[in-house]
Amino acid sequence: MRRHVPVAVIGLLGIALVGCQKDDEPPILSATCAAQPSTGSAPLAVRFLLDVSGAEGPFTVTVSYGDGATGSDPDILHTYASSGSYAASFTIETSTQSARCTALVDVVGPTPTPTPAGNQPPNPSFRTFPAAKGNTVTGRAPFTVGLNMCLTSDPENDWLFFSMDYQGDRRWDSRGPFGGNCRKEVVYPAGTYSPTLCVHDIDKNREPLHDDQCHTFTVVATP
Repeated sequence: MRRHVPVAVIGLLGIALVGCQKDDEPPILSATCAAQPSTGSAPLAVRFLLDVSGAEGPFTVTVSYGDGATGSDPDILHTYASSGSYAASFTIETSTQSARCTALVDVVGPTPTPTPAGNQPPNPSFRTFPAAKGNTVTGRAPFTVGLNMCLTSDPENDWLFFSMDYQGDRRWDSRGPFGGNCRKEVVYPAGTYSPTLCVHDIDKNREPLHDDQCHTFTVVATP
């Protein structure tokens, strides 16, 4: 507290002394704050350092983090989820005093991480024996046609799942991941048929990694 120094007053009637007198002004409340770290990539966890001096008695703290969040404990770690520039403000109050400080935080977008190339679908191979001309296989009934997908390969060497519809009636006649499922011989009576061959890759739990890749041939068995 500031005090007055005694001063001698000389008058005609004698000498008088002015006594010591207290200054009634309260101390000044002040606050400083800082963010650690003050910059970084989202999501950014920030701890704030708050220093308060000159408080007369207990005080309260109100925090506005600048991103819509508020609080009353300056020691709590706060996370900024999105990129942007934020001004975190701290209001300190006693029964007779108040002070305010601000800490700036700059948050940039998350650092991109290299994404490995995704799993690739198989490279299908659809064949018939005898070989189709264009897309049609023609022969005399009973006509034996070999349907084959065994030369299908996969970039990651995933297991393959084969499906065949011999007649083209939208009913699977053969399905499975084994070698015997990639080739079948079918005997066709006289008529025209639309056999469909499909393949996709599967994981270790036999769940599909990609949709079926399919091809439909035309088989003409003449009388």
